[in-house]
Amino acid sequence: DTDFAYGIALAKVCGRATLRLADSDTVPFEFSNFAETVGQYASEVTRLIDSLRDETKASNYAITNNLWTAVQNPKDKLVTPKAKDAVPFVNFAPLQNALLKLQTSAANYKQASAGQPPVAARQAELDQILFKTERSLTRADGLPRRDWFRHQIYAPGFYTGYGVKTLPGMREAIEQRNWKEAEEQIGIAAATIERFAAEIDRASKLYP
Repeated sequence: DTDFAYGIALAKVCGRATLRLADSDTVPFEFSNFAETVGQYASEVTRLIDSLRDETKASNYAITNNLWTAVQNPKDKLVTPKAKDAVPFVNFAPLQNALLKLQTSAANYKQASAGQPPVAARQAELDQILFKTERSLTRADGLPRRDWFRHQIYAPGFYTGYGVKTLPGMREAIEQRNWKEAEEQIGIAAATIERFAAEIDRASKLYP
């Protein structure tokens, strides 16, 4: 950014967002886009385990039928890898049910808040709920093997430095082929999303 164009643009965006938040009668939050985005993250993780299952099946076939050995240079004297355990079918139902609740809550809030102010006597209560919603996406116990990262929707990857991982608990468990942990993390993520949806429901009830 030799001309500082990106820096200037970012400063303008952040400045205007700050003014928008500060001048609004009600915290101007909207949750439909977030619900859609988390749904995309869940679809990615589902496809990840499906592709891993297909890759494992193809790799094991090549190993057990000596195809892997046949294509190697015999001078390299490589050791044939062991076949991997088959990838099981993981239960994503808790996550899918939680996403449905989130989508419903987001749609209800959008409808409740459209074109009308909240009940005046409960304005402060509404703002408290809204600006604290993000906190409900954290978990005191944090992520596996790094409890200092508490956010359950996105966090730096365990092996990627600053590279972000979405739905990190379950995604990294699947990548490491830790199926028991994957099932546990699916449940944790589902409970987190449901807790977030419940906060949105609380906010919706403060509108007439």
